[in-house]
Amino acid sequence: MKRLCYFVNSDWYFDLHWTERAVAARDAGYEIHIISHFIGEEIIKKFKTLGFICHNVSLVAQSFNIFVFFRAFLNARKIIKEINPDLLHCITLKPCLIGGVNARRSNSPVVISFVGLGRIFLYNTVPMRILRALTVLVYKYIAGNKRSVFIFEHDKDRRKISRLVGIDYHKTIVIEGAGINPDIYKFSIEKKHEIPIVLFASRMLWSKGLGDLIEAKKILRQKNIHFVLNVAGILAEDDKDAIPLELIHHWHHEGLINWLGRSSNVYELIQKSNIVALPSIYPEGVPRLLLEASSVGRACIAYDTGGCDSLIIHNYNGLIVKSNSAQELAVELEHLLKNPQIRLEMGANGRKRVKELFSSILVINKTLQIYKDTIGC
Repeated sequence: MKRLCYFVNSDWYFDLHWTERAVAARDAGYEIHIISHFIGEEIIKKFKTLGFICHNVSLVAQSFNIFVFFRAFLNARKIIKEINPDLLHCITLKPCLIGGVNARRSNSPVVISFVGLGRIFLYNTVPMRILRALTVLVYKYIAGNKRSVFIFEHDKDRRKISRLVGIDYHKTIVIEGAGINPDIYKFSIEKKHEIPIVLFASRMLWSKGLGDLIEAKKILRQKNIHFVLNVAGILAEDDKDAIPLELIHHWHHEGLINWLGRSSNVYELIQKSNIVALPSIYPEGVPRLLLEASSVGRACIAYDTGGCDSLIIHNYNGLIVKSNSAQELAVELEHLLKNPQIRLEMGANGRKRVKELFSSILVINKTLQIYKDTIGC
């Protein structure tokens, strides 16, 4: 039995976005190992029940401390050596750098997954520019491994990284996000509400766009156009980009948002919504929220950043707005709020688009083929 080892920074992230693919790989005959920073026992128990072998690594996702990173590098190198995988699949920035370097040193097969480019490619402060330059250098080193493959969630990221790093085009592939199972996220006609419901669900980071969405709500409220803004998400208290909980509570008490906290059933929230909004400036992959919303049949509105516009086609299954423009966001949101028939048409188109291009079975089949081809190199 061949050993497939996933290396990812956060256990919850793997659980949400990668478990379905890992189960498919297990069913295809791979022994599944997961290296991650495991925080609680609940996810470990779930993974063990699925037959996965878990390895905890001292990796801090948001830390830029070089000593912490080097400690994680040594820790991960030891674990990878003990597992001796037939294929290492690295996901998110730090695991890609650490795992990619280890694979290059041993000339062993490795898959590098870019799930968006992250904040290191977003901000232009001097420290970020230095980190970005160093990151590109490391990726160039990793790309020297003839048995490396680079996966992207959309073509914009593929073109950008290929240009910066100089990766051979044949070593890159686009797989459209995590995919979504349309049999689980079933289509439904939106319910009529006296006041329409707009859903925003994400990590509570400024770069995810909640601030702009609230500004848009204020603009529309002045025009006597009202909607309920349901907000669900994960707090990111240790992140410099985090929205303070006190401010979230203030918005809630002011009636600007309906704060739902962390939700274990975003699917249900989407079903209850009329519109799903994600005006993110974060360098996203293909956001899962928009995948789920499209599968359910909800019109979406998003900024023209990351992979949002690889899923959402303007005026077809949603609206794409120029980033950092709360005024334009308000205009387009007003258009959706006032036109329920257009929302229904966009919802049906979104469902069709997901089934044709973003279904999880398509993503799984492409991923398993990459594993087979890479191990066989």
